[in-house]
Amino acid sequence: MGPNAKTSDTRFIQAGAFALGALALYFLIEKGSFEFYWTPITIGVAYLLAAAAGGRSGGHWPTAVVIVGWGAVVLWAGETRPENLDIAGLYLAGAGAGVLVGGILIRMGFAVDVIGLGGAALAAGLILAFSGRVDQFVEAQYFALLLAVVAVVNVVLGVLARGKPAKS
Repeated sequence: MGPNAKTSDTRFIQAGAFALGALALYFLIEKGSFEFYWTPITIGVAYLLAAAAGGRSGGHWPTAVVIVGWGAVVLWAGETRPENLDIAGLYLAGAGAGVLVGGILIRMGFAVDVIGLGGAALAAGLILAFSGRVDQFVEAQYFALLLAVVAVVNVVLGVLARGKPAKS
């Protein structure tokens, strides 16, 4: 394995983080009493747990920091309903805060890819932009399914990594 390759154990732990996020989305938001605006922070925390499990070079940091930044603002706005602030601007500021955290992590030696930061912000923005036209973008169960798929992919990659001998 190369210096940035993930071990099978790391993949399995990350799969657990994504599965936990999927379960939280489904049972707390889709079927439970939490409002839909808890969805982004729930996804962000799942990615943050997966990133932490991988350490400085284990991946998922760009998505984690951008979605946590955006999700924190979405949650705050959902709970407080600020009347004198533009919500779209707040969401952009939250994603931007995540990008700044990503930059700090880069300086601290974490494997945070700038393209990953932009990609996560782009994906979040597009989902938000099309949420009025794509019914699935306003259903927590849809995002639970996506996180479950990410969990399964990590399990498969973990199984595949088990069969490979470590390279010197």
